[in-house]
Amino acid sequence: MSNSVFTKALCAAAAVAVTATGFSASANAQNRTVRTAEVSYADLDLNSEDGQSTLQGRLKGAVRKVCGSYDSKSLVDTKDHGVCMEQANASAQRAKVTIMAAANSGKPVETALVISN
Repeated sequence: MSNSVFTKALCAAAAVAVTATGFSASANAQNRTVRTAEVSYADLDLNSEDGQSTLQGRLKGAVRKVCGSYDSKSLVDTKDHGVCMEQANASAQRAKVTIMAAANSGKPVETALVISN
């Protein structure tokens, strides 16, 4: 597939969502909060190390955005934030694998992975 066709196809599938479900240990299912962050990769050449590195950086930023800040003096907040970070990082890595496999096959995709507890 030519690079320009590949780029156009990639533009058509330009985002990955990293999603986390945040909750406190005592919260029930009705109090869960779902947060998402969109990561664009349409402008990246995923066949290059620079493109892959930039994608990884954007995914890390999305994980930080999804999990947000927390009260480090609260054990519940600290634990919940740690769980969110673990799950969001795992989701981001699954998204990266999916994106890279699709890019390598010449069929870029839009993907969203949901973290559930």
